[in-house]
Amino acid sequence: MTQDFRAGIGKRLTLLAIMLLLATLCAAVAPHFWLFELFSHFTPYYFLFAMLCTLGLVLTRTWRWAAVVLALAMWNGYPVMRMMLQEHQMNTPAANAARHITVFHFNVGLHHEQPGRVGSFLRRRAKLIDVVVLLETTDQFGPVLDELKDVFPHQIRHLENSPFGLAVASRFPLQGTVSREPSGAFPHIEAAVSMPERAEPAMLYAVHAPPPISGLMATARNLKFDHIAFKAASQTQSTPIVVGDFNLTPWSPYFRKFMADSGLRDARLPRRFDHTWPVTFDNANLGIAIDHSFAHPSLPLLKRVIGPDLGSDHLPVTVTFGY
Repeated sequence: MTQDFRAGIGKRLTLLAIMLLLATLCAAVAPHFWLFELFSHFTPYYFLFAMLCTLGLVLTRTWRWAAVVLALAMWNGYPVMRMMLQEHQMNTPAANAARHITVFHFNVGLHHEQPGRVGSFLRRRAKLIDVVVLLETTDQFGPVLDELKDVFPHQIRHLENSPFGLAVASRFPLQGTVSREPSGAFPHIEAAVSMPERAEPAMLYAVHAPPPISGLMATARNLKFDHIAFKAASQTQSTPIVVGDFNLTPWSPYFRKFMADSGLRDARLPRRFDHTWPVTFDNANLGIAIDHSFAHPSLPLLKRVIGPDLGSDHLPVTVTFGY
């Protein structure tokens, strides 16, 4: 490696280091301005690029920037390592519970071209799924839900030609309503789901949080989180389960706040970094995780499956809790 070539590579890596530094600083002040929070969602990627950049800077003998980027790698790597070292939620005495409830939740996409494809998948998997939650359901999903009534007879629908249509279909009896609290603008579904041989029902919250594309939308999203977290934490006659498209990742401070306020467990397996959006190469190896499942600690996680690709820009999530 000639000196001129090494210097040229070093300059390019230094530019990458500056970009990583700026992105990390923005993520660090995420709670103070909605736009900065967008940078927090890519923390694992910052860690990966910082490690590669550090190696390149060492090889080009750009020592000062190598030290800076190594510090960035450690800063971004800490939450990643902390998640990987979390106790596996399946390692609980109740993890082998004889009874379970399986929830399938899926943002079908506002302009889904083949709604019947989703219906066919659900019919094939009907014996393995207890509750179905569909988001961004327009009027074209009405016939699909009608055709599924023989396997998922109990339904709550809020179909509209906007990103905020919702539907819940269940094998088990359920009672619930569509709520627009707290802002009155963005709906979610609250439904008490009767579980076999369990006196206490599950209180299911099906959520499609507003995307944080502006300060007002970010505030509305966070208010929705606060409202549902309060309701989940206040439940005394039922066991809360919250699923849906949250439009934020586990690396956001608002994700951690929701967990702390609600007292619920994140159903993501600690040692897996699978993602749900956008769909890339028919899988979730690239992208970010914005579709989440939460449950009360009394419902231990038994299994979580991502996919398959069903024609949306999101991948579906199937999660099973024991009781």
